[in-house]
Amino acid sequence: MALVEKRAKAWRFLFAPIGLLAAVSVAAATPIIQLDFLATPANSTENTGVSGRLTLSFTENAGVDYLTLTIANTTPIAMGSKLTAVGMEMPDELATLPVFAPGGTGAYFTRLNNNVTVSPPWMNAPGGYDLMITSDGSFEGGGPNGAPAAGEEHTVVLSLGSTTKSPEEWAGIFNEFYLQTADYYTIARFQAVGPDAEDSDKVLGTHTPEPATLVFLALTSLVYWKPRMRVR
Repeated sequence: MALVEKRAKAWRFLFAPIGLLAAVSVAAATPIIQLDFLATPANSTENTGVSGRLTLSFTENAGVDYLTLTIANTTPIAMGSKLTAVGMEMPDELATLPVFAPGGTGAYFTRLNNNVTVSPPWMNAPGGYDLMITSDGSFEGGGPNGAPAAGEEHTVVLSLGSTTKSPEEWAGIFNEFYLQTADYYTIARFQAVGPDAEDSDKVLGTHTPEPATLVFLALTSLVYWKPRMRVR
């Protein structure tokens, strides 16, 4: 092998860990999880064709961990709808359930309730959904005025409290929880559906990791991996 080629390979080997850490730094800057709602006969009450997306992003400030929820109504604009409530299950690693961060309520989503039961029963999470985010505390009700319409999104910020875990670790915990949970773990309520705004729907969510999320988790696991010393 030529000397120049050997040196080039050596430099690539030396800089590979630096490139890996840089990639982790970029990926870990905004660790996110996406939960999608798409009305079908199997996971909605009315199969109207409405859709939405709940994006979870994790940050830390002054020793407090935060969960930012972006609640997006992705229903086709020509169809129209209002997304008026979102329910979620939380992983057991949380010592207490999240609360709104100071100033974390949204323009529409201002109420946070715990262990909320929904109907019909087949859509309910065991013991009720850990968190229910609404405008008035009612999953069924809550007038649609001011709720995110088709093509719009609203954001709220929740406090996870002071924990020993990093945002990257919380993203991994939530991601694993939603992938392994066999029961229902998130639900959305749509009102004012259709051109005449006369229909409504309840839709269960699904979690399919995006490629960026998979890369983030893989790179994070490599960073935290430590070689074991072999005992002879």
